[in-house]
Amino acid sequence: MISFICNNKEVTESCTGGLPVLDWIRSQTGLKGTKEGCREGDCGACTVIVGRPGDSGIEYSAVCSCLLPMGDIHGCHLVTIEGLTTGNSEDLTPFQQSFYDEAASQCGFCTPGMIMSLTGFLLGSHKLTTSAAIESLDGNICRCTGYISVKRAVENVMCELPEPTENRLEMLIEKGHIPEYFRTISVRLSKLPAHSTSVDGPVIAGGTDVYVHSSDELAGRHPSFLSRRDDLGRIVTDNDLVRIGSAVTFTQLRESSVITDLFPDLKEFLSRVSSTQIRSRATVGGNIVNASPIADMAIVFLALNASVTVSNRIIPLSEFYLGYKKLDMQEGEILTEISFTLPEPGSVLSSLKVGKREYLDIASVNSSMLLRIEDENENESNVILFARVAAGGVSPVPLLLKRTGDFLKGKILSENILQTACSVAVEEISPISDVRGSKEYKRELLMAQIRAHLTRGVMK
Repeated sequence: MISFICNNKEVTESCTGGLPVLDWIRSQTGLKGTKEGCREGDCGACTVIVGRPGDSGIEYSAVCSCLLPMGDIHGCHLVTIEGLTTGNSEDLTPFQQSFYDEAASQCGFCTPGMIMSLTGFLLGSHKLTTSAAIESLDGNICRCTGYISVKRAVENVMCELPEPTENRLEMLIEKGHIPEYFRTISVRLSKLPAHSTSVDGPVIAGGTDVYVHSSDELAGRHPSFLSRRDDLGRIVTDNDLVRIGSAVTFTQLRESSVITDLFPDLKEFLSRVSSTQIRSRATVGGNIVNASPIADMAIVFLALNASVTVSNRIIPLSEFYLGYKKLDMQEGEILTEISFTLPEPGSVLSSLKVGKREYLDIASVNSSMLLRIEDENENESNVILFARVAAGGVSPVPLLLKRTGDFLKGKILSENILQTACSVAVEEISPISDVRGSKEYKRELLMAQIRAHLTRGVMK
């Protein structure tokens, strides 16, 4: 039995935990504002808001319901477009009214998802700025190409929004963005019955990849959800070690003060990983065990010389990938933690990715470099004291470019050293031609990125 609140109504549902929330909404509730589009988390038409009890109250985020299992919303607040108003046709939220005023809704198919993304942003974002609001729509596609009117509609609302207050919920209720019943959700969630369902399916973290490929199969199963484990959702420092639980989402990683204080530029890189809705669900551990040759976090953690904890084994990440989609994991084992030693003072982490689209795309080539460059004396400037380089899209696995890093160590940065480092890197890789580019193109991309990493290091 799965118990939750859907909009303003307590629900206890007898269904499989693996059933996508989108299917439940469309078939069981009569709520048709949540649209079925791509079923891959790309279009945003099925966006809903999920509120989970957290340390600071109910924590809301916009997610794609096509990739969200029913078993993972037990004890949560599920909000559809119908839950934002009282049902009166004249009762519109400020974003809905602004969309109407600016003719930002054309065929209307994508509009509910956009409104949900924007409202999820208001409920959950740390920073209520116009640019951040527009960024929250990075996972919503308008097939009528009405983006300019959408942007105007967002700007109109955000310029009227007051400065964030300590009680965000009350401010949003007062301004009409959410109904008054939101005040009661925290208490009502605490009174829901306990979760009681069997487990006969696989272990799932965010589900943002596995549901794209296996949604029909999982719909009839009862998976085990790592997101329900509090011990896997934390980022902590332990002496000189940074420890990241495998169920930490990309959004949590991006907003973590521990991570942003260490690596200020990583936040921008993470903004180009998928979309707001996907980052709210996708986990760091899932990105690593998916074993994609272009896994964005794998190349970052390789550059940081990270290790992974698999059950009770600690394995250097550089030894974790045995081949294409092959890992040093046995059946039944779970990756529980990623850890790395704090970099030396003055170290810079640079991460880059290039794809066919700037946002919401898989990289053709991505790379990351941890380096430290110093002026040792008056005669020698830009000495590379340390460099550790990793790249994706150039090998069957996320690859540590050990020879390139070894070559750079101790060198004085110059055009000749840059050219030689690129040549060493090209000798370490084995890209293939595919839909994301030819092997020659990928070599050129990696060389350009190595140059950019080293240039960034000098600028820092």
